[in-house]
Formats: sequence, C-alpha cells, structure tokens
Amino acid sequence: MKIYNRLALLIALFASPADSFSGSYQRLSNVVSNQHSFVMRLNPTSFQGTDFVITEYPRPALRHVPNKSISEFDDTFQAKTQEMLMIMYESKGVGLAAPQIGLSENVFVYNPSDSKNMERVVCNPKITKYSEEVIVEQEGCLSLRSDECAGQVARSKWIETEYQNELGQKVIRRLKDFEARVFQHEFDHLKGILCLDRFPPEDREAAQENINKLLGLYTDSDAAADPDEEEFNSMMPRPLSARYMPPLEEEEEEEQEQPVGKSGGFGGGGFGAGGGKKATKKKKETKKKVKARDGKRSDNPMFKKTGKTGFANRK
Repeated sequence: MKIYNRLALLIALFASPADSFSGSYQRLSNVVSNQHSFVMRLNPTSFQGTDFVITEYPRPALRHVPNKSISEFDDTFQAKTQEMLMIMYESKGVGLAAPQIGLSENVFVYNPSDSKNMERVVCNPKITKYSEEVIVEQEGCLSLRSDECAGQVARSKWIETEYQNELGQKVIRRLKDFEARVFQHEFDHLKGILCLDRFPPEDREAAQENINKLLGLYTDSDAAADPDEEEFNSMMPRPLSARYMPPLEEEEEEEQEQPVGKSGGFGGGGFGAGGGKKATKKKKETKKKVKARDGKRSDNPMFKKTGKTGFANRK
C-alpha cells in the first residue's frame, strides 16, 4: 500500500477554525468546563430557516446503523437537502451527513469547491472500489467540535462510487484527491463511523481530553461512544496503526565524471586530431537520499514505551 504524506491541516476543510466565527459561535466558560481551562468552539445553537442543528458526539444518531434508504425524492425531500446544504455552508463545512442533524437516513451533501456548481446530494451511496494508494492528512469534524479533536486519517487517493442524486437518478463516478476524501468522510457517517475512529493511537490519546469533555457534557443515558463493531472491522482503508511520519532525507556526496573537452587521438595535429577520447574530471555532487522510517514506530517517546493503547487493541 502506498502512502503519501500531505499534512496540510484539514480541520478547515471539514470545519473552519474558531477564529473565523468569533461572532457566530459561543465558547464554554471555565465554569461549564469544570476541570479544563481551555475553551472549546461550539457549533451554532440554531440556523435560520430550519429546526435542525448539528448533532454532536456522543449522541446515538451518529452511531446508528443501518440508516433508512431514501426512496421518495419529492418536494419534501428536496427541501430537506437544501436545509442540509444551508447548514453546511453556515457551519463553514464542506460536507454534512443526515446523522449529523439527527436523521437516520442514507443521504449526505457536500461541496469540495467554492462554486455552488459543485454541490452534490448523495443518496444510498456505495463505494465499489478503493485505490490501494492512500494519502494521510489531518481531519476534523463538525460533530466533534474539530478545533480540539483532529488527527491523521488515511484515505484512498481515488474511489469508484455509485449513488442516486436528489432526483433519484443513478450516478456512477470515479472521484480522486480532495473530493474523494470528502466523499469517504461523509460516507463513514452513514456507517456510524467518525474520523476519530480512524486516528492512530497517538492522535486518539491527544484528543482524549476533548472526547472526555464531550462525553461529560452529554448527560442522557443513551450515549453511543463507540461504533458498531462490524462496521468498525470493515472500514476501508484500514486505520493507521501508528502516526505516519514522512521519509527522512539524508545528504550524501557522490563523485561523477564530467567531460571537459576533447584530446587528440594520436597527438595534437596528427592523424585523428580531435577525434580521441573526451577528457574527464571528477566532480563531487551532493544528493539527497530518502530513507524510509520504521512505520511501526512513531517519534513520540511516550508512545514508544507502550507501542499501543486500549483503543488500538480493537480489531
């Protein structure tokens, strides 16, 4: 499996940083946080023109499977998808799945660009093929208040998909790069999978304080902290077993022969003048040699001591 490292922080792709929405988002006070001094961005408490709000972890709707297939593509359904798109844009996200607004339905919306021409409504989707080549980037999620809960996620570079659009028409598409990543992220939501389920153990540990905070804020008895075991075991591509580190580059000197002119074959001006061998000299050049890291280990000393966490033991 090929892994490419593009560690551009993708929190902004699934939910933009808090600084962008200081006027729209509330922040928890230290009284509410009780034991934590840091503040956490809150999703908007309401959206104009809809009663839906963002469903946050660990509400059971995020883990519910299976979701109901979409069979009616009437005006009511069209209006619902427009509300989903509106919530997505107002939350500064690039995708939104039905479970993220508390609906156990098999539909999500997304837009991987700045143009509304790229809006997509995806109903009853299937991913029929995943590339072996994967790209590792950091992801966050609106349902996890992603400013404080993001981590590395491996996604297939390209996928082949089948789904129905908002009119019920069958669509077959091959997606790549960022659009493929967004599609896979939202597709996971329909399987009760959150991006944190794909984090390597280190990133899971780093996010645990925030995860515990979300668990503490939800006081009902039906909290769903973990995904369905069957869906977890069938995730594609598989989660990283350790935080991915890019290859190391080492500099080394290499001697190369380079031509500096011609010498006479049998003496200057005689027979074969100018037709002999090229005179050469050796020149040292510095080249970078790529050395692969041990992918089974990270550079975090604490992680090296244990090698695994309780969550990493799940299969």
